[in-house]
Amino acid sequence: MKGWVGWILLVLSLLVAVAGYRNSRAEPETEEMARGVVCSIAEGCKRNSEQPHTVRTDYLRRRYAWNTSAGPAYVVCKRQLILTGSWVCEAKQGEMPE
Repeated sequence: MKGWVGWILLVLSLLVAVAGYRNSRAEPETEEMARGVVCSIAEGCKRNSEQPHTVRTDYLRRRYAWNTSAGPAYVVCKRQLILTGSWVCEAKQGEMPE
């Protein structure tokens, strides 16, 4: 019985590591979502470029910083569940925090 518990914990930790690795990679899918919501922060807002000037990723989220006509803005994309599920993006005004 003790041997099975060890194998189950190993498999679970490998699944979490793979999910975290996949989340930490920048992908065009979430960049496109971020591009679509970045100007929801202000009326009449327009992006100054098609590409974000800064992209930061980690195990839990992806962040994209943009220059807009309303000033600097950034978008935070997170999974609906901690490591799985579909991506949800939210725009915020100002410089992207570290």
